[in-house]
Amino acid sequence: MAAQAVYHQALQQEVIEERLDNGLTIVIFPKPGFQQKYAVFATHYGGMDSVFIPPGQSEPLHVPDGIAHFLEHKLFDQPDETNVLQEFTRLGASPNAFTSQYMTAYHFTIVDCFEEGLDLLLDYVQTPYFTAESVEKEQGIIGQEIQMGLDDPNRMVTYNLLESLYKEHPARIRVIGSIESIRQITPEILYQCHDTFYHPSNMMLAVAGDVDPNAVIEQVKRDMAKRNYEPRPPIQRIIPDEPAGVIQSEVRHVLRVSRPSVLVGYKASLERPDDPDRLAYQRRLVAVDIALGALFNRHTEFYWDLYQDGTITDSFRFGYTPYPKTGHLAVGGETENPERLIEAITATLSRACSDGISVDAFEKQRKKEIGYFLSAIDHPASMANEFVLNRFFGFDYFAAWDMLNEVAVEEAQEALQQIIASNDRVVSIVEPMEGGA
Repeated sequence: MAAQAVYHQALQQEVIEERLDNGLTIVIFPKPGFQQKYAVFATHYGGMDSVFIPPGQSEPLHVPDGIAHFLEHKLFDQPDETNVLQEFTRLGASPNAFTSQYMTAYHFTIVDCFEEGLDLLLDYVQTPYFTAESVEKEQGIIGQEIQMGLDDPNRMVTYNLLESLYKEHPARIRVIGSIESIRQITPEILYQCHDTFYHPSNMMLAVAGDVDPNAVIEQVKRDMAKRNYEPRPPIQRIIPDEPAGVIQSEVRHVLRVSRPSVLVGYKASLERPDDPDRLAYQRRLVAVDIALGALFNRHTEFYWDLYQDGTITDSFRFGYTPYPKTGHLAVGGETENPERLIEAITATLSRACSDGISVDAFEKQRKKEIGYFLSAIDHPASMANEFVLNRFFGFDYFAAWDMLNEVAVEEAQEALQQIIASNDRVVSIVEPMEGGA
């Protein structure tokens, strides 16, 4: 497919996109006058992808939990012992990588030497090198990271919420895995996962900054030409339907912390079988995001009443997370009074469903969301990452701009009612052990 350019007039942002013959999608966001340039090379592969059918096979393969994150770590090892991070530093770049439940992304920010940085990014991500010795070493490193996470109240209150909300869906899988699961990882499994999920047809490259789009595309084409990729059909991911109900309605966990943490979660999909396209689903997500901000953001009466009396802290958070076939709402944070916070969250959501969302609060939050979106457009990394994530989920990142401006409070209330009406609710609490921290 030849490169196509679209100019979003309201946002004053051009987007240039080309899909190569091997399936790789390249997206470029020209930012004339910007000093920093950003590139992210991402695969639609994350912590949830634990069961799939490898290319050329017919039977599902079950791989250990945590393998996508493990693979992210190991790709920085190169056959010639090149230290990828040192090479980026030599170029004056800031590299990093992350793994979520949906995707794994490798990225860097740079001012000069962008072409060299892009060559390095493309090369190391596509050059897997695993040995039994290096895998064993990494098992020890990640094992320590897992152990540290078990003492982190933010992680544990979230892990326990997801593992109690979801019965079958891989949303319950910890992206980092467990000590037991990562011990099962071998070089052979890593190579198989890389071969399956790091094929260009399952990947995207997004570049934002003051770059020559044609030069970037030609550079990527030269890199891909030497790798001899064969066309492949879409990956067959095995994701079971999530049944109604929860594992347990309340889960408590004791840690050596100074104050409790709470998350109240509701499981429900905002995707509907009669949706004409993915945009209808995306619009519903935009609506519920505005609704939640109107109920819980820092400008609300809910927030300030609880903040001033010490019930919540700056750690308070909220949001709806969509997954294939399901999703969940989570609200909470650190608190000196778990019961008061749980009661306040529950009452606020119930009242919004029965009495409606304040139009004034909804419009105030809409303006804030529009401001956040405009801010992201001026931040190359934020824009590129959000674009890629939305595309992997089947959404149109820039369509969200029109949705933000158009969605009605009635749509938001309907979406919120759909979540709360499921009654699939879990309260996750992390409590200090006796004697305190």
